[in-house]
Amino acid sequence: MNAMTVRRRTLTTIVLAAFYAAFVATSLAPAQSQSSANRTIWSGVFNADQAKRGEASANKNCAKCHNADLAGGQDGPALVGADVLQAWNGMTVGELFDRIRTTMPADAPRSLSPQETADVVAFILSLNKCPTGDELPSEMEALSQIRITTRP
Repeated sequence: MNAMTVRRRTLTTIVLAAFYAAFVATSLAPAQSQSSANRTIWSGVFNADQAKRGEASANKNCAKCHNADLAGGQDGPALVGADVLQAWNGMTVGELFDRIRTTMPADAPRSLSPQETADVVAFILSLNKCPTGDELPSEMEALSQIRITTRP
């Protein structure tokens, strides 16, 4: 084989490898984004320990307005039930997290840490009969990938 043939074969191999790598990357990317986009509150996005911590925090910070069972009180709306899920349907857990983090408790907005807020969200999800699974993160980017839906 002469040098010119070797160079052509090498170049052809490199070009084919690049095309193959690009094909694999683009075919896997939609599957990855689709799986995270399909996560809902019914996908096991919090765990029981976290919901327990959230219950303790809710009793301290939320119960005075929303009652201990978060079914609503004189000064705060219900955070549990079909009407609540319907009102938040299509929104993300990140939006719920942000609303709680920036506006609650009413007498001390922004006083809950990100972890406390995630724990309270986990408690709210548990009261809405969502299944347990992994620990709910406290980072907005991850929370924004989880949709609130009325049905699994």
